[in-house]
Amino acid sequence: MFLFLGFEEFLLTFLKFGTAIFAAVFYWFFYRSTYYHPERISFDLSAIFSGVFTVGLAIFPEILAQSYLSETSYLERAFLGSSLLEEVPKFIVILWYFKGLNKVYNTSDGIYFGLTLGATFGLLENLLYSPILDFWPLFLRAVTSLPIHTFTGGIYGYAVLEYYQSRPSSFNFLGILYSLIVCFFLHGTFNYVLLIDGDSILFLPFILAFGFFILEYLLTISQNILPIEVLRSIGLFKDDYKVVSRFTRYDSWLRASQSLEQKKVSIPFFRNLSKGKIAVSLILFSVPSILYSIYLKYPEKIPVLLGGIRTSEFIGLFLVYPIWLCILILSRGILNPKFFRERILRIPLFIAVSIVQEQREYHSLAYSLSKKGFYSPVDKSLQIGDRVYVTFYVAGKEFRNILAIPVWLNVRDDDPEFESGAVFIFVSPPWKLLFWRLFVRIKQQLHNLQEQIGHQRRGSTHSI
Repeated sequence: MFLFLGFEEFLLTFLKFGTAIFAAVFYWFFYRSTYYHPERISFDLSAIFSGVFTVGLAIFPEILAQSYLSETSYLERAFLGSSLLEEVPKFIVILWYFKGLNKVYNTSDGIYFGLTLGATFGLLENLLYSPILDFWPLFLRAVTSLPIHTFTGGIYGYAVLEYYQSRPSSFNFLGILYSLIVCFFLHGTFNYVLLIDGDSILFLPFILAFGFFILEYLLTISQNILPIEVLRSIGLFKDDYKVVSRFTRYDSWLRASQSLEQKKVSIPFFRNLSKGKIAVSLILFSVPSILYSIYLKYPEKIPVLLGGIRTSEFIGLFLVYPIWLCILILSRGILNPKFFRERILRIPLFIAVSIVQEQREYHSLAYSLSKKGFYSPVDKSLQIGDRVYVTFYVAGKEFRNILAIPVWLNVRDDDPEFESGAVFIFVSPPWKLLFWRLFVRIKQQLHNLQEQIGHQRRGSTHSI
């Protein structure tokens, strides 16, 4: 009998460790097999060791914080005692790792590094919890916390590479700050739901899906960005390239809209689902339906058959989690990169400008206006690096003598019909212009919305 009890304890410990390892391996291979990943073992090992180092940075502040935080305050424990103390070290380690390597790796590499670091962090965290938690609470934690850690790590990887590979400015930090805030609230909300328990477990798929679709979007966008080696060879920063590519899409859209012979090519937002994905998802979706019907018929037998499992844990693991797996399998790689590369997601707001450089003056349009600068078609004779004075004309208002510098000239000497252009950066952000442009855009969108609603109420005589 004592031998049996010893074997049972060993088996339970083995199952705990096995569950934690399986969850980490599953999510890591899930993304590795779906998207681009570097074919370098050294890169994988660097990410794994960075994850171990991150756990070391987070564990001691967490232990210290537990003695100061109230046991009854779930918000404090979820956000301050866990989310903040785990997300900040992950963010700092990824920021530190790519500080000297940002000219070697691309955004896709950063996402993959963050995913691997997050999976390692989640694995070690669950292994540390395994002696403390019973099997079913640990099982629920392992299969739900792993995706949170991989998602936040991937988001940091994207944001950090964007930060390092964009043109230096005083506002570059906003992107990585936004990523930290989003991940902090995502992780904190997840922790809070687990702490309050009960019916709140039903919110887990929505929390996981929110992080999943953010990462899916970033992964899709990263597939449309040129490698950093190519951008450096033509003298462009990543944010400059985005401005130029946005102008290219606008220009193609204008030419297509003015051409009667241009055929409309439909570019779907989603990729087609394979039959295999649909079949697996249907099987997974049938699991909670069958188990829920059994639970309604024999509610008192569930804890007996499953070794004292609580109702909330049963709902989370066997009813809610299969639904989350359906979402994961169906939505993996479903966003179409070509849609984001070629489609115009909103009608551009063109701004008339006059550009004065010494004795020369150019009249043109400004595209992709931001606090950093803009893109404008200009003459080939424009000199790069010289300061110019730009006047913007927006909705009846004139913003004169704004200092800017052309930093990149888009020319093709072998193509006389190609319209040359340049990327300009502001010496200091023209806040009055930016706020006025934002006000005009919002006002116009509200007006268009009112017109559309009124048009629908009156009815239309035009065919759709």
